[in-house]
Amino acid sequence: MSRFTNLGDLIVRDRDLDKVAVIDLGGEEVPREFTYAQLDAMSNAMARALLARGLKRGERVAILSANRAEFLAAYFGIMRAGLVAVPVNFKFPRQTIHFIMQDAGARFVFCDRARRADCPAGLPIVVFGSDGPESFDAFLDPGPFEAVVPVPNEPGMFL
Repeated sequence: MSRFTNLGDLIVRDRDLDKVAVIDLGGEEVPREFTYAQLDAMSNAMARALLARGLKRGERVAILSANRAEFLAAYFGIMRAGLVAVPVNFKFPRQTIHFIMQDAGARFVFCDRARRADCPAGLPIVVFGSDGPESFDAFLDPGPFEAVVPVPNEPGMFL
């Protein structure tokens, strides 16, 4: 039987966490390498930050971004917190992106700088690779986090 209970918490912590988990070619500086420990810490910080901003279990959080390390940290952190990840294809037209986020009931959006203008108005937004109050780094709340254990039939992601 698997020891994993949450899809956002699949890092095996009894192995070498200093090994490279991700080589990111999508950030502003390339390549960037992230260890399992770094990815785990970013995911925990993401989960803590989402809950600290008042999001409740089962609420939907959209991700509109090209592939990059922050996308993975957001994806894992959303699910660790018991929220529902809604990755949205950034190649869709803006109208379709807005429809998907509205239809899913997204309460929050993570995006990269190239997709910032495609995000619907009225939703809180965090922008990967930016500076200032909307930045990913400013959003994070570092520290330990115990992943939520989902109940049967509880969604973790909407595609």
